[in-house]
Amino acid sequence: MNAKQNMNSDSSIEQQLNSVRLSRRDRAAALHDARIAEAFVELFTWAGSKANRPDASVFAKPSPKY
Repeated sequence: MNAKQNMNSDSSIEQQLNSVRLSRRDRAAALHDARIAEAFVELFTWAGSKANRPDASVFAKPSPKY
């Protein structure tokens, strides 16, 4: 059985990384990359939710000079 089959869908990324054989340096790098990826996903999710229902308080109004 490989490591992916041993992971639960509700376990955190840290628990999943702990189930895989990695050096401390590689584990820290993978965790750092996962946190960056999570930040991008949250940004895109937020932007998508605002694009579905734009209102004046979210995006700047276009200037008449443009």
